[in-house]
Amino acid sequence: MFDHVIQRFDACRRPNGSSACSSRPSHGFVAVRGLRAVVVRVGLGGLLASVGSAALAAEKFDLIIGVDPTLYPGAPRMVAPSPGPGFPGTFQDGDRLAGTPSTGGTVAYIGTGTPLYAPNAFGSTSFLFRRGSVPAGPSGNIPLMGIEFLGGPLLDLDGDVGNGSRSLTPESGQTPVEIPGSSSFIELSIGTSSGVVTLLDFDASGTNEGGPNIGPNIATTLTTIAGTQPDGAKSGAINPSVDTRTGTLTAFAGSGGTLSGVYRVENLGFELWEDSIDPNSQTASTLGTLQVLGTFRGWLIERGAGGSFPVLAGQGLGSTLWPLVDASKVGGVFNTANGLFGGTATIAAGVTRDQFTAPGNGGTALTDFGGDLGAYLDAVIVPRVPAASRRFIYLESAGFGINNSNDPVFIDSVAYDAVIIAAARPRCAGQVRCDANCDGVVNNFDIDPFVLGLVDPQTFTAMYPDCDRACSLDANLDGEANNFDIDAFVACLLG
Repeated sequence: MFDHVIQRFDACRRPNGSSACSSRPSHGFVAVRGLRAVVVRVGLGGLLASVGSAALAAEKFDLIIGVDPTLYPGAPRMVAPSPGPGFPGTFQDGDRLAGTPSTGGTVAYIGTGTPLYAPNAFGSTSFLFRRGSVPAGPSGNIPLMGIEFLGGPLLDLDGDVGNGSRSLTPESGQTPVEIPGSSSFIELSIGTSSGVVTLLDFDASGTNEGGPNIGPNIATTLTTIAGTQPDGAKSGAINPSVDTRTGTLTAFAGSGGTLSGVYRVENLGFELWEDSIDPNSQTASTLGTLQVLGTFRGWLIERGAGGSFPVLAGQGLGSTLWPLVDASKVGGVFNTANGLFGGTATIAAGVTRDQFTAPGNGGTALTDFGGDLGAYLDAVIVPRVPAASRRFIYLESAGFGINNSNDPVFIDSVAYDAVIIAAARPRCAGQVRCDANCDGVVNNFDIDPFVLGLVDPQTFTAMYPDCDRACSLDANLDGEANNFDIDAFVACLLG
């Protein structure tokens, strides 16, 4: 029935710090792992339980900032409308990476008044790109590239961080305020053992250059995961054929076959919603003014046992997606956020005189760092990962989008792209490995809570409210609490 016996031992229970056995012995610990289940028997109460599939812990990754504040990611380049007629537009998206030698000039605010933040005030490494086209009458169109610079503190749009609630939609007469100690983030569950990555949440502030004769509130935005409500509640995906929120993780051994701590991310479907803080916008009372959809690919990088990240240059990580424009969803029909604009939208390749799928529209190929994404991550990102963060993630997507604002410039089309670079928030600080009951020591009193945490996570949380389950049960230090921790836990107890 079971294919592998892990360990069996008899032990007495010792009170903390005591060398003497208590009057109640533990009559053994048997852990048996099968192909689909783990059976754990503990003498304390005669518990016999089956542990099924792994329960992955949610983990927040803060968007990395502090790279080239106020600057564009790319030098100016001219893009002409195709087939035309029209006039060339100036794009400064470049290779879509911040901190390269090809960084562009200062992002100037275009509009009336003064925005809450200057464009790219925080030095973003995460961006949303959207291709637009400005109608120029009979003369044709002018290509336009919009860039949302993501990162920095989260905002409460009701203007009061002390009222016990947060509003994600603007309120007339109220000035948005920063939430103290907050940071823009992507939340994931990472299963390096199971080979699964799941997108759980996204919450980020953003800045942009605004627009001619448009008020300043349009230049500050909030980006959330699809289905987010004004009070922060989540209702789930509205376009599940794309927004799967589940992808794969595959260990990557590098060009020499010995690289460790590197995982390839693939097929992580997503949908993000982008909204301004303008209380006078047509969609101010709801979320989902802009919808950005696509499939992330990328890399998860972890520190080694010595505390350093592996050197990635020359290891075969390759380059970025660009200049790809993914036209596979042209003609597709997708649901709009909260039923806006008739409830559905059809994706176009551009406008008649300006096709976004023409060459030169999808960013430029990475040429700095020898075209090696790994070398870029080594040089620009790794130095900015907090010392207490054990891993970071790079994600990119060439996707499509929907605009529910009746804007003639940015339409429902291809060429809505994304780059997300984020570092895991420090977790488990001060946690003693294998201390399942969080009393500061490792002994037989940890057996019951360890088994309970595997079998019944909710009861474990109720009985041990001071424990972070993912930390206290993660005996093999892979970031997960599951049956793969049993070997390491038994080894801890046996010394």
